[in-house]
Amino acid sequence: MKQLLYPTVDLFLYDLQDGLGGSPSTTAESRRRFWKRIYGEVSDEKLAALQVAENTFSNYIELFGAQGTPSHQQLADKINGYYYPVKLGDTYALQIDCSGRLNDPEWDRLPLPEKLQDAKKTVLEYTHQIRGDLGENWLIWGQLVDANQDAEAIAQACYQAAQIVENPNWQRDCKGKGEFRGATLFEIERLDDTPDGVNQTIHGLICLFPSDQSKQDIQETIGQLYQNLIRLFHYRNKILWVYEQSRQLKTQLKNSSQTIERIIKSLAQHIKTSQLNLRQLQVELADALSLSHYYETSLGYLKEQVTTIAINTNNYKACIEALKKLDPHSNLDFLNRFAEFAADQCLTQIKTDDEALSAGLKPLENFIKTVEGITDIEKTKNERTFNRTVAIASVGISTASLAASTFSSQSDKLIQTWLPVPTNQPTPALNLWLSFGLAFFLSVAIGLLGASLTWLFLGKSGRN
Repeated sequence: MKQLLYPTVDLFLYDLQDGLGGSPSTTAESRRRFWKRIYGEVSDEKLAALQVAENTFSNYIELFGAQGTPSHQQLADKINGYYYPVKLGDTYALQIDCSGRLNDPEWDRLPLPEKLQDAKKTVLEYTHQIRGDLGENWLIWGQLVDANQDAEAIAQACYQAAQIVENPNWQRDCKGKGEFRGATLFEIERLDDTPDGVNQTIHGLICLFPSDQSKQDIQETIGQLYQNLIRLFHYRNKILWVYEQSRQLKTQLKNSSQTIERIIKSLAQHIKTSQLNLRQLQVELADALSLSHYYETSLGYLKEQVTTIAINTNNYKACIEALKKLDPHSNLDFLNRFAEFAADQCLTQIKTDDEALSAGLKPLENFIKTVEGITDIEKTKNERTFNRTVAIASVGISTASLAASTFSSQSDKLIQTWLPVPTNQPTPALNLWLSFGLAFFLSVAIGLLGASLTWLFLGKSGRN
């Protein structure tokens, strides 16, 4: 393969600082994870100092550019490469660049495939094996040696040599071709087909400058590309990550829908029974309320994702337009393919899922209202029965007490008449027991009669 001048490999990694439902502890952990790529283990004091650079309202913060320090940091003394960390809104972004080894004649003599493989290996080493949790993108660029070279053939050879995907296949993975300020651009992509909530799409650009372009023009053009691509890749990854998250939410909501269906079916079984189990209904009502809260919250997140994808799609398109303004003669239509994918597939799919899954909330709401109505009715019935029992018992006890006090003295006289006691003789124990028993019997009988009459009256009133 013919050589390229200035063969360079760049990797752009993105980490979300604040996710849905994030907390200060998770934000701090995201910050630590990001800086571990550059410093390895990071002390709390170092992390606090690094955080100071983030304290600004800008949407683009050069994290190495504070207080006049360089915005780039060299990877190592003998490596021609650097770290460039920035913060884009709620996202950390890191560009790791490598274009070979400094003052190394042996490296200069390596064939192009080995140079690209070595540069790619170096870049990966300086990630400290920490992937971008929001996504990653590659950029491979260089200058053609002469005008007779076939740019696409060289790009295909670079892609094959760099091995940024397993089993690279140019015909399958190359998604488009364009031009920017004389350079030819090729887009490669292999979409993530594992719905695990993580964006593992492999994506990159290969940029080949013509042989007759000056080094100064190349440096100016690649600088413009870096500034715009770091944003473009950010919006792209945000869309894919959010879409992955929506697939996870959809699965969770579908599982919840099955639980809702089981809960609703159980209500029919309760109603068919001759006697309702009020306690079990209350337990199921509590479960339904908890499920309703979770379901509504998840639907809220799904609706937020619609907005997030729409905003990032518009921002992605704006980045393309910004590049076009830098070169009115450019051809960047191939980049619009992803914008169409985001609008036609990602956005449409989430909206459809939201409409379909929102319908599952209505049966749950009806179940909650029905069970609350049943429990209220049963509670009212129980209270009415209790009040009725108290009323009957109160009348019976009051009547019996009144009868007992009335018949207490009368029973003594009756027993004296039936069993007279001679004058100046003590009253026998038998007489006392008979007097007590007679008074008790009469009072209880009258109390029961009063309670029965009350029961008949209340029963008649309830039927009326």
